[in-house]
Amino acid sequence: MFRLIDRYFIKKPLIRRFVTKLLAGAREREVTLLAGDYVVHTVMEHGLFRASRLARTCSLFRDELPVLIHLAGLLRDGDTFLDIGANVGVFAAHIAGFRVLFPGLRVYAFEPNPDTAARLRANAERLGVEIFDVALSDRNGTLESVDGAVSNVFSTVENASSYSITGEHRVCECRRLEDLAIQGHSLVMKIDVEGHEWEVLQGAVGLFQANRVRALYLDDFKDARIVTFLDNYEFRFFNGRTLKPASDRTRHLLAIKGSGAGSTPQKNQLKS
Repeated sequence: MFRLIDRYFIKKPLIRRFVTKLLAGAREREVTLLAGDYVVHTVMEHGLFRASRLARTCSLFRDELPVLIHLAGLLRDGDTFLDIGANVGVFAAHIAGFRVLFPGLRVYAFEPNPDTAARLRANAERLGVEIFDVALSDRNGTLESVDGAVSNVFSTVENASSYSITGEHRVCECRRLEDLAIQGHSLVMKIDVEGHEWEVLQGAVGLFQANRVRALYLDDFKDARIVTFLDNYEFRFFNGRTLKPASDRTRHLLAIKGSGAGSTPQKNQLKS
C-alpha cells in the first residue's frame, strides 16, 4: 500500500499539492510541536502541520516526548538515571540507548504493577536497565494500590481519581529509595507516580543530603511541600516541557541543581 501511495501520490507533486490544498487549505498556521510554537504552511510543511494535529490528541507526543528530550540533554558520562513510575519503559529504554555515548551511564527503572513490570522487563532489561518491581515510598512495607482502565493511572488508594477503577485493588511492596543499592553519585530522576511524589522524596532524603541528586523531573505534582523541599537543597526550577522558568502554576517541574544549570529563574516564582 505504501508503495502505491508513494508512486501515485507522494511522487506526483502537482497532484499532491492539489489534494493537500483541498484537504488543508493553503495558509500559514501557528502550531505547537514538542512544546514549542511554530509558524508552518499547511501545504509546504504539511507533514509538520499533520504532526501538530496528531500531537494534540496523543499525550506521548504532546506531553512526554519534550520531557524525554530535555532529560536526555542533561545526561553526562557517569550519571545514574532513575525512572520512577516507569510503566513499560519508554523513558528508561530510550535513556539506556545513550550508553553508546556514555559507557558509565547506569539506568534503573521502578514499576510496582506486576503486569506492567513484566512488559517493562521485556522492553528494557535487554538494554542493561536494572528493574525493580516495587513502589518507592517513605517506608519499607506495602502499599494498597488501585488499577485503572489503562496502566499509566495505576496509583495508591489514597490518590485514586476519576480514572481509577475503585473495585480493583492490589497490594504492592514498597521501599525507601535510599535503602536500595543505587550506584552513582550524580543522579537524574524522572518521577511519575500519580500523586505519591512527596512520599518518594521523603524516602530519598539521604540521597539529597549526600548531594547525590543532580536533577529530577516531577510529572503533574500538586503537593506544595515539594517546592520548599527542593529549594532547601538549592535546586533551580524549570517547566520540564518547555525549559522556560517555572511559575507557581507549573505542574511538570524540572529541578536542576544550582550550579551549571543554564539560565537562572527566580526561585520565588513557585511560591508566589
